[in-house]
Amino acid sequence: MLLLEHHGVTDPGKVRKNNEDSLLVGEGRDETLFVVADGIGGFEAGEVASSIAIDVLKEVPEEAPLEDAIREANRRILAASRGDERLQGMGTTVVAMRFGGTGEEPVAQVSHVGDSRAYLVRGGEMKPVTEDHSLVAELVRSGDLTRAQASEHPQKNLITRALGAEEQVEVDTTVLPVEPGDRFVLCSDGLSDMVPEPRMQSILTSHQDDPEKTARALIAAALKAGGADNVTVVIVDVREEAPPAPRTRSGDTEELRIPSPGESGAPRQQGGIQGARGKKGAAPHVAARRKTAPRGKASGFGQTVRAFVQVLAVVLLVAALASPFYLWGSSRYFLGFDEGEVVIYRGLPYAPMGLELNEEIRRTGLEESNVEDRFRGTVENHKLYSSEEQAEAVARDLEEGGSQQ
Repeated sequence: MLLLEHHGVTDPGKVRKNNEDSLLVGEGRDETLFVVADGIGGFEAGEVASSIAIDVLKEVPEEAPLEDAIREANRRILAASRGDERLQGMGTTVVAMRFGGTGEEPVAQVSHVGDSRAYLVRGGEMKPVTEDHSLVAELVRSGDLTRAQASEHPQKNLITRALGAEEQVEVDTTVLPVEPGDRFVLCSDGLSDMVPEPRMQSILTSHQDDPEKTARALIAAALKAGGADNVTVVIVDVREEAPPAPRTRSGDTEELRIPSPGESGAPRQQGGIQGARGKKGAAPHVAARRKTAPRGKASGFGQTVRAFVQVLAVVLLVAALASPFYLWGSSRYFLGFDEGEVVIYRGLPYAPMGLELNEEIRRTGLEESNVEDRFRGTVENHKLYSSEEQAEAVARDLEEGGSQQ
């Protein structure tokens, strides 16, 4: 029989005072369900949105399709935002994973919306299970950027899909066969933005027998790198063991058995799992991920294709900014350097076809030379903030020499 040993932890980071991330670690009606949600919105709105998503998913029974529950969360977030003007424009990403299948063919189902991620570590190698719903990810899929380049792109946080954005939300679902020794990771972008994937893999393979130690090590790495955002990590290890009881505890780490078929409480084969991508036990999504080939000198046709991709990227950007979700762009804020000074801007840090999508709000008087090197990325990468107050708080922290970071 298989045993799930797991641990989840979240931290507000070193810059933000509130934590808009939420998580579910086996406490719901389906005890094999794990979720990370990263809220978006001014004041406490993002925290409300991610909490709504977790509350809905917590009540999902084993036999209910996971995608339907995520769509229900989308409806409730929209309803809440329309009923309270303080919550208007709020949203959240979500990545959810549940286990099922049979004793002979156990599977993991992963459903997600946005840029919170899932990874699988198998045989010492870490592979992504999800693909971000972001404009930069679109460029990776088109072959115009590598994953390494995307991780350093200043617009990597501009997502194209989230709960609370529109009436209908498209949920991507992947089904993977599960093997003893597998390690699954769910995380918000507070981890993936701050810790490079090679470093993540090193940490994940260094503490194979302790999910709690691994989760805390990943959080520590994100904080050491600057902790510019809330960071949440859930680790789920799949083991082949026979525990003395269906459920035991070891400290704060939960161990949950996956019973064999026919046992009381055994996970049923669910329509949501069997129907994912049209067939039961589908091959891992990572196996189908296209790799970018090394580039030589482009042919005339290749140059035409590349030009088309670049134009398409601009069109995608403009289309995204015109969508209901990105109409909140006028209420986003970010920091930037201008003439050697830190400046607060309102809007989005883009200029498609020369059209500036932001305006200067205030010059802080903080000189660029006085910003510590480890915090320069907060300004240079134009991290988006949900309110002017958040941007002001970050500017104050920078001016105080990072004492609160």
